[in-house]
Amino acid sequence: MRSFSDALRSLDAEQLSGLLAARDDLRLPPPADLTELVARATTTSSVHRALDGLNRFQLDCCEALAALPDPTTTADLAALLGSPDEPVVAALDRLRELALVWGQGAELHLVRAARQAFEPHPGGLAAPSPRPLTEATIAAATADLPPGAAAVLDRLAWGPPTGAVRNADRPITHPATPVEHLLARGLLRPAGPDTVLLPREVALTWRGGFQRTPGHTAPDPLPAGTRPARVVAHAAVGAAYEFCHDVEAVVDAVERRTPALLRAGGIGVRELTQIARELGLDPARAGFALEVAHAADLISTAPPAARVTTEFDRWLTLPVAERVTVLLRRWLQTPRWYAAARAEGGHALGEEAEARWAPGARAAVLARLPVGCAPDPVALAGLLDWDRPGLARVIGAAELAAAVLAEAAWLGLTALDQVSGLLPVPGGADLPTELLTLFPEPVTELLLQADLTAVAPGPLEHQVAAELRLLAEQESRGGGGVYRFTAESLRRAFDAGWDSEQVLDWLARHGSTAVPQPLAYLVGDVARRHGTVRVGTARAYVRIDDPVRIGAVLAHPEAAALGVRQVGPQTLVADADPDEVVQLLRAVGMAPAAEDAQGAVLTSPPRARAAGSRRPAPPIGGDPRALAEHLLSGAAAARERGMRTEQTLEVLRHALTTRTPVEVDYVAADGTRTSRTLLPLDLGSGMVRLVGPGADRAGTGVSLPLARVTAARVPGDGANRGPENG
Repeated sequence: MRSFSDALRSLDAEQLSGLLAARDDLRLPPPADLTELVARATTTSSVHRALDGLNRFQLDCCEALAALPDPTTTADLAALLGSPDEPVVAALDRLRELALVWGQGAELHLVRAARQAFEPHPGGLAAPSPRPLTEATIAAATADLPPGAAAVLDRLAWGPPTGAVRNADRPITHPATPVEHLLARGLLRPAGPDTVLLPREVALTWRGGFQRTPGHTAPDPLPAGTRPARVVAHAAVGAAYEFCHDVEAVVDAVERRTPALLRAGGIGVRELTQIARELGLDPARAGFALEVAHAADLISTAPPAARVTTEFDRWLTLPVAERVTVLLRRWLQTPRWYAAARAEGGHALGEEAEARWAPGARAAVLARLPVGCAPDPVALAGLLDWDRPGLARVIGAAELAAAVLAEAAWLGLTALDQVSGLLPVPGGADLPTELLTLFPEPVTELLLQADLTAVAPGPLEHQVAAELRLLAEQESRGGGGVYRFTAESLRRAFDAGWDSEQVLDWLARHGSTAVPQPLAYLVGDVARRHGTVRVGTARAYVRIDDPVRIGAVLAHPEAAALGVRQVGPQTLVADADPDEVVQLLRAVGMAPAAEDAQGAVLTSPPRARAAGSRRPAPPIGGDPRALAEHLLSGAAAARERGMRTEQTLEVLRHALTTRTPVEVDYVAADGTRTSRTLLPLDLGSGMVRLVGPGADRAGTGVSLPLARVTAARVPGDGANRGPENG
């Protein structure tokens, strides 16, 4: 096999589909043919992605190949690694499957881009020495090193193997410094006037081998959990539903508040804290819910403020299980490292969380979590450090494991410290039937109690839940929830345009029992006091019936800043927007209501939805086998076309030599297909000139590009034919 291209073209359908499945960047978007696939498979970016997917021993094999001459042998590779042949052969098989290595045991080649990834000193080693020292010589030279010499060897042993020393190439007869002692013993060599080099054989002997972490076997898998699968399934579905409810709640909060975006992007810590406090959530969980809502295109972050999208309305029409599925898949696929937003100095939806590597890193963690196992963060980090050492370039294994496990618990992928059956869903698997049946059906009824609380016996329909969050404060969470009616919560509903009759009607419709008398009294009391103060624009004006209240407003420290002044016995005006004046009056202890020019109470109109980005979900797969068969059939067709073209040329050359007419099929200038018996006169430079039989060379003929000649045959034959033997 002469080249990488030949090696790739020699793959059968099963081998090619394995390559396309393992390196998804080679199939998405699909290559047009094998030529494009070869070119794409050898690009630096694609090869680096493939290297990042190797386990530690496979990566060590690649680096050792880069340190050896090209080509090399399996035996030389095993010798450099100090490893038995069997694991080396298994690693090479995997590297061939990934098209990082081609050739067989006696002639192994590492693709150029992979070799370049480890340059200039693969394995931290210098190039092979022209006159290598023997092991006995090295042992004798290192037996009684002077103080400081061992530290020099330690510093150079793992690379780079060069150091700067003045006059490194000078003769040394009386060594005085550690470097001079090493030069005198041959443990260092001058590599120039001011550079010393640690020979390869010295480095390997001093550090004890090629691998920094010796070994060729993976750590033990994660242990199986001990809890019954049914118990874990119930807990996982409960956690997934609760998170889905949290996403609905934070999106509703965004609609109410329309939080302004920071100049650098994202939502400020104070705004997030207020949303979290309002919903009874931990700020970290509220921020994560915002992130996943944004990933699912439920909110838009187009400046100047976060807004709810039309996609949120469509999402709400889905069954709960499908809503959860959308969130799980977008969590995995979105190129953001959500933990960066939770870290100190981070902001929910901020630019600091952008990370193209994040989906692959999350997928790497999920791939090492079999359903039913008990994922210990330390053990998982050890597995990741072995399985995906390439991730260390962007994030440490311990940090990766801790962050993904925390998010997995919020999402229901783990429950009760055990991996649930939901874990395959983010990667594209269907929700298991046994879990699908556990998702509760939404309810619309509440149990109203005399202590001013309402108990939801199950998950509430979105509209009912949104209205209840407006009327009451949520006190506990879970599949249902407990809500408490307060004067403040009811005033919030009145501020939004409700009146006492609407509130009582809503409670009667959704309560499973009659409205308790204490709750009815509270609604009536708040309604009577609400709206006794009304605010309009002048920029803003205030009408107050009570002179004592007017005095309290004017005496407030913020009144002067807002330009509040009295213009009549019962009227104040302000040089501020009505919203600011309302906040001032509430700070004084009043319950004002805004009114229009006719004196009618104003309510806030529904906020307009932002258009969804309609960004397509990142592709999860594609069929590698179908693409492999398509590419191979295209290659076979191209070879067949090449053979037909060569046969046609052979027939034309023979006819030109023997001056015999041939039947020629060609496409005329107007696109019509034509078949004529003609005599070739000239053939070359991609053209053929032909005339009718019996015509001389000056006769009128036809000149055709060879690309338009589809066939040529001796009259009477049914196919292209070259010269006959004999």
